[in-house]
Amino acid sequence: MTLPDRALIIGDDGMPISVVAIDKMQSDATRFMYQMAAAAGDDTEVARVGAEWAMGNDPDYFGYVAAGALSLLVRNVLEPVLQVVDELAPTIGLRRKLAESRDNAEETLK
Repeated sequence: MTLPDRALIIGDDGMPISVVAIDKMQSDATRFMYQMAAAAGDDTEVARVGAEWAMGNDPDYFGYVAAGALSLLVRNVLEPVLQVVDELAPTIGLRRKLAESRDNAEETLK
């Protein structure tokens, strides 16, 4: 899918509120994703990185960056880790445990 160079962001009232450069948003999402992934295991650093990005950007823009970063994190960090775990320790069933956690969250957090 080819994305446009820019996206017009429309507010709840139907009026334009900003224009987003798609390539910058994708670059920011990639940088945010790697900063968060590199901070894994250090909750203070994860919080600092998240706060820095959230406070340093318009809330709507940050929402798009965060959504992009989450998608990238799943595809570029979590999936490769799961592949390694599947190969080295197939009896752990980490994918199954993630699915169970998802199902539990769906049931208990409605």
